[in-house]
Parts: sequence; structure tokens; C-alpha cells
Amino acid sequence: MDNSKLIAFDIEIAKEIPAYAPDWQRYEPLGISCLAVAEAGEEQVHFWQGVPQMNVEACREVVGRLQDYVKQGYSIVTWNGCKFDFNVLAQESGLIDECIQLALDHIDLMMMVTFTKGHYLSLQAALNGSGLGGKLKNVILSDGTVLKNMDGAKAPGMWAKGEYEAVMAYLKEDVVQLLALAEMTIRNKSLHWLSRSGNRQKMPVYRLLTARECFKIPEPDVSWQRNPPLRSDFISWIPQEKIRGL
Repeated sequence: MDNSKLIAFDIEIAKEIPAYAPDWQRYEPLGISCLAVAEAGEEQVHFWQGVPQMNVEACREVVGRLQDYVKQGYSIVTWNGCKFDFNVLAQESGLIDECIQLALDHIDLMMMVTFTKGHYLSLQAALNGSGLGGKLKNVILSDGTVLKNMDGAKAPGMWAKGEYEAVMAYLKEDVVQLLALAEMTIRNKSLHWLSRSGNRQKMPVYRLLTARECFKIPEPDVSWQRNPPLRSDFISWIPQEKIRGL
């Protein structure tokens, strides 16, 4: 795998989820309003979108495009994509087997951290710790007003109200920053983040690992946590016969 030939991939869901819902999977199917791909070496971000959400044909087109990237030697990078983004794309496209293969063979940076350190980590914390710009917090609405403290949970409601440009601006920044984070991790051979207490943390990364390879990482001590992450949760949507040997 050529870790220098990367694309970053991210989706925004269409269904509005109650505030502070602990498990979005309870509300499936979630639908996809839009998704984006940022390619290393290219300024332009590629978008797919649908109103009120992307249909099956559009989602299948995305799966085919991602497969083409892989055939061309690109590595797909996500943040929690094995558990979330590819799960949703599999449901919306109906191409379950294809999405399983994409999920297991792509690079999920959050999965690398969680399997190594034993805890979840937000993309924002990693961007802050790496000195990158971070997620887009202020977006301009269609009437010219500025919405502050934007986050992904607000995107479905905004999309339903026709705020397409604002949602895609937020999504664009996510994939651009994610790509920059992956490239910086390769250069520094380490991934940095800020802890909740504000302390700078880092993890050695000698190469980016696929989701499949993450299961070979020795399990860390998580006895200090009340409800530590379960590795099985990242692939709970994948049939058992597809993951034997992990």
C-alpha cells in the first residue's frame, strides 16, 4: 500500500437524530445527504449530493468510484469510517460486500488510535494537537447570516431546510483537514492530539494501517475505563462469516 497516495472520504447523514443520542445506529437507516472526497495533490474536492437525500444509484456510483481509486493505488482515509461511514454507505447502496471490502482495506485513523490507546478520540482533538485549522465552526446561511458552533449533528436539519452550501462547506473542511492530518502523520511518523485536560499527546505511527491490520495491534490496558471501546463494535454491521480470522 502506498501511504503517500491518499484520498480522504466523509459523509453527512440525512436523518435528524435527537440531541445527545448515544447511539445513532438505533435510528437507521440514516440516509446520506452528501459526501465528499479530497484527493492528495488536488485542490478540488469532489462532492456527491441528493435532495432530500442521495438515492441508491448515486450511492452505488460512489462505491464504484471508491473502488476505482483503490485500483489506481490510492488508500482511502476516514475518521471512524469503518464503524460509521462505510456502514451507512453499505445500507444506502445495497452493495454490502463491496463496502465491507472497502471498509476493511481502508485506513481509519480513529480506529488506529482506539485500538492502540484504548479510548475514542475526536477528529477535532487530533486536528488541534497537530496544529491544523480544525473543523469549520462558522458557516454562512443562505440569508447571509452566520451560524456559529457548527457541528455534524446540525447538518441533517440544515440540509432539510435547504442550506446545502453551508453543509457542504462544513463537509469540505472536514475532508481537507482529514487529508492534511493523514499526510502530517506520515511525515512526522506520529499522530498528535490534545487530551480533554489540554495536554498534548502523541502516538508513534510508523505507517498507516488498514482497518484489517488494526486487529493485529496488541490490546492495551483499559482497566481504568468504566466502559472501554469494544473492538467488535467497529465491525458489528459486518456478518460474522466475512470477518473470520480478524
